[in-house]
Amino acid sequence: MININKIDLEINNSSLAINNAIESPREISLSSTWCNIVPVNSPYDLSEKYQDICQNHHDDNKWILMINPENNSLEQLSSMGKINPEKILRVNANKVNVSLEHIKNTLLKGTCSAMILSDTDYNQAQIREISRCAALGKTHCILLQKTNFQQTSQLH
Repeated sequence: MININKIDLEINNSSLAINNAIESPREISLSSTWCNIVPVNSPYDLSEKYQDICQNHHDDNKWILMINPENNSLEQLSSMGKINPEKILRVNANKVNVSLEHIKNTLLKGTCSAMILSDTDYNQAQIREISRCAALGKTHCILLQKTNFQQTSQLH
């Protein structure tokens, strides 16, 4: 797995068409396969979701981008051989500016097979924008939402 401490998403002339597509008033038919909100009920459930996502969205030519992942769950799955960490990029929003615009532009680029967003709080309009960008960029977007469980921390 690769941890990213600094990320610069550059917008250049080639992305002008993408930006115009975001701002265009035309509607795109969205399939629930491009953007899903997935409830997570426990730390064990979170590990299962990570494993399923990594297996279902594995692509040798694309990355799986995880924003604010639970590192303990990922490390455990990796050490057990249940996921391949070589194509997973991890970004911690506390260290990197992960704005909604960055998320939309990354989805539109299509360089990831999937983007997993953890602990997010988007309104319906923002989720529609994320869904539209995911469909345009053909990048699956999974929003993991914890449902009232306490994350246990391990002391080393």
